Amino acid sequence: MVNVIIYLDKKNNAEELVKHLLGAKFIASAVIDVDNISYTIKDGNFTKQVFNVITAKSKSLLINQIVNAVEAKLGEEVLIISTPIVGSNSSFDEMVKQNTIPV
Repeated sequence: MVNVIIYLDKKNNAEELVKHLLGAKFIASAVIDVDNISYTIKDGNFTKQVFNVITAKSKSLLINQIVNAVEAKLGEEVLIISTPIVGSNSSFDEMVKQNTIPV
């Protein structure tokens, strides 16, 4: 299982994307963090960006379908990462299994 983290520009509708991914059963659940501030250095300059960040729970074997669905809807410039869930209880495992497509 994985956490899939999707960084959306403010112009993109995070709730609409979550509904799309839930409807396709690519993710089991999601949390949207609004106004998440990211700081980086770009070309030697300090930059600040504001994102809406989706953190979704899913199966690791669905990551390619999730990436393809997000890119098809919003383009390839959307930042997407996944991190493994190395441990969970049986309630969490069952929730993910019941709410995602079989793989």
